[in-house]
Amino acid sequence: MIFSETFLLNGGLFDFDFTFIIETFEFLILSIVVTFGFLSPLSKHLDERAESLNITLRKSTILLTLGYENLINCIDLINSEINELVRQTKLVNNYSNEKFENQILVVQKENNKILTKLKGELSIKSAYVFSKTTNELNSLTNTFFIKKFKL
Repeated sequence: MIFSETFLLNGGLFDFDFTFIIETFEFLILSIVVTFGFLSPLSKHLDERAESLNITLRKSTILLTLGYENLINCIDLINSEINELVRQTKLVNNYSNEKFENQILVVQKENNKILTKLKGELSIKSAYVFSKTTNELNSLTNTFFIKKFKL
């Protein structure tokens, strides 16, 4: 059906009839139905999902940052403890070395005293033995010469 008389179109390059208006109207109605009936809920769901992911990402970033800071604090604490243990080990080594050297000096002094005492006793005993040996040697020598030369 041509409604050219209705639209005051007398035929020409473009002939529009009522079906064009109905198709336009149907297109607009279907566009609105598809947009608000199908695309809006999907878009809303996608926006909610994106927001949920964004919140989860922010929480994860915050937790990772806190975890990283705690890890750095733990590493610093461990390093300070290691340094303190190294320092204490050096102090114990120095203290034990000093004590050991002092004990060595004490033992050396005691050894020197004992050796000095032994040397004195040995000198006295050797002098005593030597004095006795000299008398006995003299008597043996005299006896030898007497027997040898029958004097």
